[in-house]
Amino acid sequence: MACCGQKRALAAANGRAVEAQRSEAQRPRPASRVALYQYTGTTGMTVLGRVSGLKYRFGQPGATVQVDPRDVASMAGLPNLRRLG
Repeated sequence: MACCGQKRALAAANGRAVEAQRSEAQRPRPASRVALYQYTGTTGMTVLGRVSGLKYRFGQPGATVQVDPRDVASMAGLPNLRRLG
């Protein structure tokens, strides 16, 4: 039977294993590493990031959304989107 110290070490190791299994898209991104896009169309638009797999929803004209930097290349070719930062 394991003592308390061994149980804590095992729980910590299991936590690291779960973190390692997360996909790249699921990992939180620092706010400073995002690109900002504005929708210039007339209705709304949803875009699927080709690399991250994230959905970006531009709900109305003028809406701004933070975009993962890995998806910037795929956003560049889309109509009605303008990069702000």
